[in-house]
Amino acid sequence: MTIWAECTVSAAHRFADYDMHGHTYIVRVSIREAEDGFLNAETFRDELLRIRRGVDHRCLNDVLETPTMEELARWFARELRKERYDVTEVQISRPEGLGCRLVLAG
Repeated sequence: MTIWAECTVSAAHRFADYDMHGHTYIVRVSIREAEDGFLNAETFRDELLRIRRGVDHRCLNDVLETPTMEELARWFARELRKERYDVTEVQISRPEGLGCRLVLAG
């Protein structure tokens, strides 16, 4: 069984060819249930919301080596794995119809 939770992140970033600007990202993280077959979805969602504080309303250049949505997906996967969640997928989307999907091997 896979459980997913979503959160919204508002963050800024800059690149050499672009001035500082911001985006709103919708982050959806999927995890595999525990070996005992039980996973509290609300607890997982609360942990996702806690972790997002590391990037929400921040400049991604200060957090990520490369401030892209692809690296943001990898960051969420790493942070949740540190909390012992079996992350299977991270999707990042922007309201203007752009996004990425990181699929992790189990």
